[in-house]
Amino acid sequence: MLFVIIFVFAVFPALISWADYLKKVPAYQFVVDGEVWFTIADQAALEKVLTDYQQQYLEKVDPDAQVKKISFAQDVQLIPVEVRKDQIDPFPQAIEKIYAVENEAVEIIIKKGDNFWNLAKTYNMTVADLEILNPDVDPHRIYPGDKLVVSPFNPVLDVIIELENTVVEAIPFAVQYQKNNNMFTHEKSIVREGVEGEKEVVYHITLRNGYQETLKVIQETTLKEPTNAVVRVGTRTTVYRGGRVNYGVVQGKRISSTYGWRIHPITGQRRFHEGLDIAANHGNPVYAYTDGRVVEAGWNGGYGNCILIDHGNGLKTRYAHLSRINVKVGQKVKTGQRIGAVGSTGNSTGPHLHFEVIKNGKTQNPLNYL
Repeated sequence: MLFVIIFVFAVFPALISWADYLKKVPAYQFVVDGEVWFTIADQAALEKVLTDYQQQYLEKVDPDAQVKKISFAQDVQLIPVEVRKDQIDPFPQAIEKIYAVENEAVEIIIKKGDNFWNLAKTYNMTVADLEILNPDVDPHRIYPGDKLVVSPFNPVLDVIIELENTVVEAIPFAVQYQKNNNMFTHEKSIVREGVEGEKEVVYHITLRNGYQETLKVIQETTLKEPTNAVVRVGTRTTVYRGGRVNYGVVQGKRISSTYGWRIHPITGQRRFHEGLDIAANHGNPVYAYTDGRVVEAGWNGGYGNCILIDHGNGLKTRYAHLSRINVKVGQKVKTGQRIGAVGSTGNSTGPHLHFEVIKNGKTQNPLNYL
């Protein structure tokens, strides 16, 4: 009898420990594209980690933008389960798995002579892609020592953000010409300054891990109509706009960027654009604004292939991003003479002519001269 009592007391604690071991508790499996990454017990703590993980990709987004949706690119599920306690993973291990990285971002340091065009070529990418990777950098103002991202940060768990942002942009004004045969060559008189209008543009933007994936205009609302300029010019003293595609200095498609301040639709940063960008087919002829002498013809950093013409009386015009140059420094040119061809060299995201008007050393709105 004594033996039986001793045996029961010796075995019973072991039976209780084994029962505790087999006992199952509520938990949650974190499943990505059908694969179980880990199992945790604290759902609320995990959801906070996931929210913080997603929110980090909003750091460089304009605070005025409206975030419509934040999600994962992968199929992510949190599935309730019951498991043994020893099957629950340590929480720090779960966090490490969420924040895992496939590839770190690759940054380079700008050296003297670098520009977006030659860097894009060196790293086998487009200028547009380089701008997307560096939205807070003005491509026309980079300096030695600056850093640029040339390959994006690539996490294991990808975050997709959809947002909308509303910015105010300029509406270019037209120019009405009053011809005057008594005015000398390349003289002109502005009777009434043109005033650009304003429009409210709503962009729908998709970011992948903080980088722009899509950018679409979903609505435009005119806030203020432009006031046309009235300019008095001598007969055929300069090339000038006329018709749907004639912009005087080039046959183009549209004005893709006006002169003056611009607002980046993602960062909300303001930048000053010192010329007029006219989208045109690659190779379209570019014409001299008026009589003058070529003072620059060749490569000029972010301008790419560039021509600068001195017309006298403090007036100069610049033609940038050319694919071809047909004149030489010191050469005299006539109004409407073909001097080059449209291209996309230098800091350019596509074929267009960047046209600048410089009066007494200061840039002017080209729309007042064309």
